Amino acid sequence: MLKNFKHIVMMAGAIVICASCTDYLTSAPVGSLSPDGFYNSEAHVEQGVLGVYSKIRGIEDNQYMIFSNDRSDDKFVNPTINGVRTCSEVAFLRINSTVGEISSLWSGWYSLIYNANSVLENMEGVEFKDESLKNQYKGELYFLRGWAHMELARTFGNVPIVDHVLSVNEAKELEQSAPAAVMAAAIADLKLAESLLPEESGMKDSGGAKIGGQGRADKIVAEAMLARAYMTLKGFPFNDASAKADAKTYLEKVLNYSKNNGDKYWAPTFKEWGKQYMTDPSTANKYQIFSIQHTKTAGTPFSTDSGTELHGADDEGREYLPYGKGGSLMSEAWLDVSMYYEYSRTGDKRGEGFAYLNGYKAFGSTTSDYVNPKITFKYNGETITDYSQSIITKWIPYPKKREAFGVVWDDVADGTAWPVNFPILRLEDMQLYYAELLVEDNKIADAMGYVNKIRTRAGIEAVPTNCSAADALAYVKRERRLELFMEGVRWFDQVRYGEWKELTLAKYSRHDVDGKPGLGIAPENVIDGRHFIPIPFTQMSAVPGLYTQNEGWH
Repeated sequence: MLKNFKHIVMMAGAIVICASCTDYLTSAPVGSLSPDGFYNSEAHVEQGVLGVYSKIRGIEDNQYMIFSNDRSDDKFVNPTINGVRTCSEVAFLRINSTVGEISSLWSGWYSLIYNANSVLENMEGVEFKDESLKNQYKGELYFLRGWAHMELARTFGNVPIVDHVLSVNEAKELEQSAPAAVMAAAIADLKLAESLLPEESGMKDSGGAKIGGQGRADKIVAEAMLARAYMTLKGFPFNDASAKADAKTYLEKVLNYSKNNGDKYWAPTFKEWGKQYMTDPSTANKYQIFSIQHTKTAGTPFSTDSGTELHGADDEGREYLPYGKGGSLMSEAWLDVSMYYEYSRTGDKRGEGFAYLNGYKAFGSTTSDYVNPKITFKYNGETITDYSQSIITKWIPYPKKREAFGVVWDDVADGTAWPVNFPILRLEDMQLYYAELLVEDNKIADAMGYVNKIRTRAGIEAVPTNCSAADALAYVKRERRLELFMEGVRWFDQVRYGEWKELTLAKYSRHDVDGKPGLGIAPENVIDGRHFIPIPFTQMSAVPGLYTQNEGWH
């Protein structure tokens, strides 16, 4: 086992924190399941599976908030925030391999992988009365392990593939694999998951009770993740042209499943769409293919910590919430001015009042307001003047927003650890992936059909269906940005489009001062290789010479 494994999984040998079937947050550690540390019943295996799910919540902030949203052109972080803030260091590519969040992200995914491998090996000694239940559990574990390897490949690039419980000696000798090899391993696991998992209606627990709609991975979840994996391979830096056919196959599986099951995962109205970002996880699970589950007692990083005063719960929360009765400002991570322009110019319902606000008073807060300055910038060949410091509120179900969407929640009685699920896979993501492929096949009208279905629900005018392929692709890219705002998608889109450097430099330039980069902004940091983040120093130094640091981070 890995009691002292420091090389790949810094937390190996630690317990797996298990959970109830609905929230994945509380239960007994794996080591307490039986005297010898192994499983001896179907219920014990289920506790182990849920324990692996529980590891996700420790990964969410770093993977999707910091190393996707903060790097993307969805946001603009003050480059000279008082003190060293990871959000700013990440946004302006000033990080190094010693940053704690880098090590935490690496350890988090490998801790999940370690625990998945442990449960897979231990469950082989358990006699199952129901073979389909055994297959379901194995499918869930393969899904989680495949997802973990995929995110490691997209984020770090060259990482080890860990497909079994390693001995200490194996761990010390296991080298990195190239990103394409890691993606291949991830896809192999996801295909195993697809073959073993039932559809939602067939999901059950160890007692035979139906558990569909509770946020666990089923067959369609595995197929949707496979679609994302192949779309990733199709783009930069993999540039695997053969991945297109597989991406199309899996996207069609997901879209056809939705169509054949009453438009499953599709919110028919904007009001229903908005509810998935509120305080009812069951609504989120209705409209999200797969999401990270949050509960009333352990809400999101955007939850508040003191009544209705709109304080931030932690550093990530304070990026999005006003705090301080004396009128002090929140941490300065704003809606990028280009996003403000895209939302506001059409009156997009997903924008002001939902994804962002222009002052504290819009929250219903008595905190002193601030001045939201306008700046003049270049965007898509136009010169535009617009607001540059709007508060991001996509994940904040503040009272006025809840009232507008008919969501009942009492911040005093129910608390302010808002149980807002974080979506990993949504139908709209799949629809817009597919629209990209349709544009490539010159099926412009069909592609724009998906775009316009989403836009119509958001209350904005349709785009032309007889446009050029270049314009059509631009419409799809824009719609992905608007619809999937702050969901950890945009950065990886920028990378797979091969546009991450261009779009990052454009974001920086929108905030030039007298025609020069602002203080703390160094365009020279935008160099080849930095679409990946550094391999953590803790891993580089564990066995000197075993790992190679990523290009651009030496």
